[in-house]
Amino acid sequence: MKVLVARGAAALVLLFLACDMLPTDEFEPTGTPFTLNSDIRVVSITGDPDLSDMGPMTLACNAVSRTSGTESDVLPAGLLLVRRNNQTQHLLFLKDQPVTAGVLTTKTLLGAFCCNKYRNIPDAGDTFDLGPVTDNNELNQIVGIVRHKDISGHNDMWMVQRAVQMVTDSTGLTQAYIDSLNALPNAIE
Repeated sequence: MKVLVARGAAALVLLFLACDMLPTDEFEPTGTPFTLNSDIRVVSITGDPDLSDMGPMTLACNAVSRTSGTESDVLPAGLLLVRRNNQTQHLLFLKDQPVTAGVLTTKTLLGAFCCNKYRNIPDAGDTFDLGPVTDNNELNQIVGIVRHKDISGHNDMWMVQRAVQMVTDSTGLTQAYIDSLNALPNAIE
């Protein structure tokens, strides 16, 4: 009987600790609505297995021109992508990313950062919608630091990913992390 009580108490302690680690105020995209060039129709934005040096999550933006010519626009740094599947993470662009749409469906690879570490990492089957440009001050701070930095290195990219999740799923950026982001090499433009 004492063993059962001890196991029950241990289970309650573990349950209490686990509940304390579950997200209670999960990040949701908010900000200024973004309007894409009206001559571009986005067919789909999906996870893609190819690699991008703009972020650890690569997406394929498939778009078609509504005109008889090629159209283009820029998806700005700070733009959020809203997940369609509740099990998947929202995404964030930290660099401006051009998109092109021809008369036939045109695929543009985009690189993004995950915003909800307790959700699934996006894969090729996940779809997204263009969301708002973030109004989160700390995410905008990251955008301001990183938009002109070279983050193509594996370790640098994952350090930046961690910074995003410190803001979206944790206590926020530390000065040490801000200093590390500022120390990243400048991009060659």
